[in-house]
Amino acid sequence: MIFYGTNSSRLKNGQLRGVECPNCNEQTSMNYSVFGKYFYVYWIPIFPIGKENILECNSCKRTFKLKELPQKIKDKFELEKHKGIPFLHFSGLAIIALVIGYFSYSNAQHKEAEAEYIKAPAIGDIYSIKSESPGHFTTMKITKIEEDSIYVVFNNYEIDKRSAIDQIDKSENYTFLTDVTTLENLQFLYEEKEIFNIERDE
Repeated sequence: MIFYGTNSSRLKNGQLRGVECPNCNEQTSMNYSVFGKYFYVYWIPIFPIGKENILECNSCKRTFKLKELPQKIKDKFELEKHKGIPFLHFSGLAIIALVIGYFSYSNAQHKEAEAEYIKAPAIGDIYSIKSESPGHFTTMKITKIEEDSIYVVFNNYEIDKRSAIDQIDKSENYTFLTDVTTLENLQFLYEEKEIFNIERDE
């Protein structure tokens, strides 16, 4: 279940002096508070959705929203109102941006490593590959290398989500039957994206 909604935080308090209250008609002062409203997910602010200005007459204690007051008070308030939007109200977006940046950097680093792995395969390398069944994926593991001959065993299981392929990458899932391929063929399959990921324990 996703918890989301709107909330607000107090941005500024102040006082307007020498104003006439439209409720009690007294020449008085008004205390005001500026609230910043924001949308949140799991109580983390994601983005701001405006501000609300609340004023209270110090004589009759009636509270008003700014839009309910005469233009003369609005003009006076305009000179004192809070400017800008607090960074806190963007904190959720900042977190999302950092997460995206981290995964983008991590993926770029992994692809650089893969470019080296495919040039020089090693025993134990795990290749994620497209299965012969459309829309399915599986893995194969290098077990032996002799000059240009590369010996691999295939996973007995397939999965229909590339992102979940690690769920079937278990030692007991690999067949005992060995297949032989070449470095040139592996590099061709990688270029054609038939091999779409390489993992190596280092």
